[in-house]
Amino acid sequence: MTIEKFLFLAHTQTILSAVVAILCFVLFKSRSIDVRLIGFIFLTSFLANIISLLLIRLGMLRAFINIPPVIYLCVSLCLYSYLYSLNLKVKKPNWPLFVTVGFILFSVTNFLFIQKTTPNSYTYLLHSGILIVYSILYFFVLMRDLPTVYVHHLPMFWFNSGVLIFHAGVFFLFSFTAYLVNIQKNNLLFYWSFHHILSIAEHCIMIIGLYYDFKFGQTKVTRSPAKPWPNNFQKES
Repeated sequence: MTIEKFLFLAHTQTILSAVVAILCFVLFKSRSIDVRLIGFIFLTSFLANIISLLLIRLGMLRAFINIPPVIYLCVSLCLYSYLYSLNLKVKKPNWPLFVTVGFILFSVTNFLFIQKTTPNSYTYLLHSGILIVYSILYFFVLMRDLPTVYVHHLPMFWFNSGVLIFHAGVFFLFSFTAYLVNIQKNNLLFYWSFHHILSIAEHCIMIIGLYYDFKFGQTKVTRSPAKPWPNNFQKES
């Protein structure tokens, strides 16, 4: 894996994050809360990538390279926790709140005291583990409630699929990152390229979900246990 190919994948991922965010924010007031949250998540990802690439190019500031990813991970988990608390029909958001606060405390501790000069792989690992659990729980709720015959018409089905595919894939990468950097002295160019490829696949799956959101004209809704999805998804033509 050459540095040129690595940068191409990194730039492609960054551009796709911007595309997903823009598509989520089109007709912002009429979009569902799910789509809005996905838009803010990928906007945060885009900004973190841009800042990280700038820090890499400015050699004197490379010591701060871990800051943008850690901020992104904390912000994105807050948004993901809220997103899944809505779709999992959590009546009292106690456990998503506890999970989020615990993750932020761990992230700050890891950044300041444990992995100060190396990639914060422990934070990435915990982040992916939490989202894998969220996504599996969502599929369980989806199978239990069966809100529509055509589940592939649900934007959240695609959003959740993208989250599960990406984080299930990179979970093992993050598990061995500390060993590869500290013991093997590996620069992670090849392994991080695999991360970018999975991220690009995740972005494409998100765009499919947004396609269905545009196609069926999902509007902003407030979910309740008795009626968790809009009517246009319950009766397909």
